[in-house]
Amino acid sequence: MLDFEDREVNGITVVDFFGKMNTSTSPEAEKYVNQLIDQGAINILFNLEELDFISSTGLRVILATGKKLGGSNGKLAICNPNITVKDVLDMSGFSQMFGVFESEAEALASF
Repeated sequence: MLDFEDREVNGITVVDFFGKMNTSTSPEAEKYVNQLIDQGAINILFNLEELDFISSTGLRVILATGKKLGGSNGKLAICNPNITVKDVLDMSGFSQMFGVFESEAEALASF
């Protein structure tokens, strides 16, 4: 199960994820984020504080989002991953590709 919601903070679209981003839930997450981009979001922060698990298909959502935003001079950042999710981000190299921050405030300041 995966839930998400978005909110605007100083012109940055923050997407909060709740649950697990895996093979069955990633397509819905990608569709949701793509709709935000289609509606004009160019700077997006993924808040993973309530994300319990991420699989390779979840990583693909992050990568696809980052590529789309980069193509329109936008930016993707990530904040608040738990230790398990942070390990996956580190091992996959995503921590080097995207800013991964310990707090939402730090991540927002990076834009």
